Parts: sequence; C-alpha cells; structure tokens
Amino acid sequence: MAASIKAWIDTAVCIWVPAWRNNPSKPLPGAPSAAECRIVAVDVASQGFGKVSSLLVGIGHVERQLENAIALLDAYTTDDGLRYLDYEQVSSPNVLVPDDLAVTILINSRVNSSAFKSVQDLGPSLPLALTPTTPLEDSTPALRQQIAELIAEMASWAGFASSVATKILHKKRPATIPILDNQAIFGAYMNPAWPQESSRQDSVYAVNRIREALDWLHTDLADQRNAATWAALHRRAPSRTRVELFDMVWWSYFRRVEPVRRTG
Repeated sequence: MAASIKAWIDTAVCIWVPAWRNNPSKPLPGAPSAAECRIVAVDVASQGFGKVSSLLVGIGHVERQLENAIALLDAYTTDDGLRYLDYEQVSSPNVLVPDDLAVTILINSRVNSSAFKSVQDLGPSLPLALTPTTPLEDSTPALRQQIAELIAEMASWAGFASSVATKILHKKRPATIPILDNQAIFGAYMNPAWPQESSRQDSVYAVNRIREALDWLHTDLADQRNAATWAALHRRAPSRTRVELFDMVWWSYFRRVEPVRRTG
C-alpha cells in the first residue's frame, strides 16, 4: 500500500510540476527524477490509468515525447475525423470507386472533379486486392515498399497527391495504410524545424519520401518503449487499429501546438 501511495504521489509531481521537470538544477526534495517520471508514465499506462502515459514519436529521427497520450486520444472525440473513422464504406475493400472520395471531405481533403474522374478511369486497374491487411507495426520492408508504390501510383493521378490518396486507401486498409497528411505528417511530424516554424503544406508525390514516412511510423508503432502506452490506448479505444490510434493522438497534439488560424 505504501509503495502504491508513493507511486501516485510521484505521478502527481510528474504531472503538476513541469517547471521542476524542465529545471533539474533545482530539484524538489524527495521528488522523482526525470527518468523516474518516464518510468511512472509507463507504469501507470500499463495499469490502464493512462494519466501520464507518454508516446515517443519520430524515433531515431525527430524525436518528440507526447505527454498524456490518453488525453490526446480523448480530445480527438470532438474532431470531425471521428466521423471519418467511424464511417463504414459500402464499397469493397479491394476496389476503388468514385464514391470513396466522399468520406475524405470530413478530414479536410480538397477533392475535385479531376480526382473523381481519375478514380472513375483508373481505380479499377489499381492493384488494391494484392495489398495485404497486415498491420503496419508488423510489416516487413518489402510490404512497406509495396504500400509506398501503391500510394505513389495514386498520387500521380490528376487531382491527387499522397495526402488524398492515403485518406482513401486508409479506409480500405485501416491497419496497414496510415493517413500521410501533407501538413500533419510531412510538414510537422517529419519536419525538424516544426514547431519553431509553421508546418509545411507541400504536396508529396515521390515514392521514396512516402516510403520514408511509412518507415518512421512503423518504428513508432513497433518500438518497445511505446508498448505500455499502446496497450493503454487500445484499452481506451479497443476498436481502433494502432495506425488509427497514432493518427488520433498525433493529430490532437499537432492541432494543440499549431491551431487552425482563423481569418476575418
């Protein structure tokens, strides 16, 4: 019991004394170290409480620690993206049809008549049926290359780039293909200058850059340092794939750091 009480005291300190955590030269007497705070976060997440569960992203590249991933997940419930995730398509998961474009408008996709005609003309020839349903965290380099080439093929169509392509493809393979938003992923998550600089909004088409994003995400999803937090997130939202959980947590964090700028 005493150990349990101390754990919760340590948790409270880790949460409510951010100034101390950022200034280790002036520690509080008897307070947990920064390293111990990270351990507390994992311990609490593993027990399902998730109050200080943190998620390490951009591992090995542009590393960021997302504190309180459970709260970030919960914050997503007020986003229109939840409607996108919950929507059940009537079309086959192995066939692309123009109707598949409709749901993407819920997550700020800028689709137009060119995109509609591209799917109408080229959708039947896309080798979607050959794409496995293997979760991205369990994927091999060969599978990620296959996915990258599939996305790049769609991105080359008129009215498309990798962002719109993956917003459609994710609904077909929700555990395998992540949403590679041009701003949230390429412009922020993979951008070492963010958030000191605003996120970039450049469209991405190159297969090598797409593959790079898939590799980054695979590492974050599979790294054992995140295992307890992923488990806590899955308990919180058991119907979601790990790819979806990442998208929800990262999008909430991204928009918390860089809110939409209102004009007028």
